[in-house]
Amino acid sequence: MFQKRVIAGFCAAWMFLLFSVVPAGAKASHSYSDADLRLMSGIIYAEAGGESFQGQVAVGIVVMNRKRSSSFPNTVNGVIYQPYQFGPVSNGSLNRALAMYDNGTLSRSCIRAAKLALNGKKTLTLNGKKVDFSSYYYFSGYVSGARLSIGHHQFK
Repeated sequence: MFQKRVIAGFCAAWMFLLFSVVPAGAKASHSYSDADLRLMSGIIYAEAGGESFQGQVAVGIVVMNRKRSSSFPNTVNGVIYQPYQFGPVSNGSLNRALAMYDNGTLSRSCIRAAKLALNGKKTLTLNGKKVDFSSYYYFSGYVSGARLSIGHHQFK
């Protein structure tokens, strides 16, 4: 009898936690601003919109690695708009991506990739192996000394 009560109590507590942590219709909390999500989604689309989802997330992780590094600006905005770092800033494709975000037509995968990166994702599974991306700060079509390639991007 006691054992049944313990199990029933455990199940009730588990169900309470499972269904009451975030009420239906409520947004889960996150540690980034709407402006950061918009900008990160835009740069991911402009840089890697045609790449695999893993490649999109990798671009976001590189931005966040720079944000955390003392060698780069300490905001998403500062990293992305740092002079001569991201081609889409100067060629207009970032502005086009931001307009797409604003009117709801930006790729959902780029927004999802941005959320993962902004929430601190640092590892990717590539070819069945987990890869720690926490020390990658650069990517491009060609990067001297690249340690990894995903799609059309090399990472270092």
